[in-house]
Amino acid sequence: LDAEERAESYVLTQARLIVKLEARVKGQSQLISELSGKQHTWEERERAHLGRVQGLELAFSQLQAQHGAAVQQIQAQAMQIHQQQQQIQQQQQQLHGIAQERERLARDLQAAVHDLGCTKAMLDDSGRFITHQSHQIHMMNMELSGLRGGNIHLQQHLQQKMKEHEKDREGSFSLATIKESIEQAVSETRELDDEQRKAKVKALRVRWHPDKNPILKEFATEVTKIINEAVQGVERAVTADKEGDGGAPNGASDGVG
Repeated sequence: LDAEERAESYVLTQARLIVKLEARVKGQSQLISELSGKQHTWEERERAHLGRVQGLELAFSQLQAQHGAAVQQIQAQAMQIHQQQQQIQQQQQQLHGIAQERERLARDLQAAVHDLGCTKAMLDDSGRFITHQSHQIHMMNMELSGLRGGNIHLQQHLQQKMKEHEKDREGSFSLATIKESIEQAVSETRELDDEQRKAKVKALRVRWHPDKNPILKEFATEVTKIINEAVQGVERAVTADKEGDGGAPNGASDGVG
């Protein structure tokens, strides 16, 4: 009986142990099931995160591509702007060259007009001188004819005419008259600036240059001396004016008058 009781007790003990183990296994199974559910949830979340990451990576790649395209477009526009700026600079240089050429042509035209005026004045002076000389030759021929014919009355008449002609010549084409007009013209340049004064003096020198007045070469030489003396006087006066010298007007009158 004791052996049976011990065996039965052992069996009961093992049965209770099995029940406990089964309960524990059941608990473990439930825990495993719960963990499996959580794992499934985590895997779904991980897949969702991966999808988001992939979406973000795709969006980032697209943004990078757009950024690269935008950079290339900006660089192309910058290159176009640079080329346009170079074209504008070239056009500005061309316009500057055209403006300089126009100014040069305007100066050449002004110089040509000035030379034409000087030439006309020289021709007018030469014409008056030739007219005077022709009249004088005519009077001398008539006087010579009178002398040969012994006509005293004609000689006196011719002498009177020659005196009147000399007076007219002194009033219109004499060195004294030219000197007065030259000194007046040079004196007026004192109020001009240096460039304008030089231009006006140059015009006078060109007009009365001996080489440009072959018919009046000796007369033009004397007039050129008058111009040089008058210009020296005005230059002294201008220098004195710049230095604040109170005697500048006297210097001008001494050189011109």
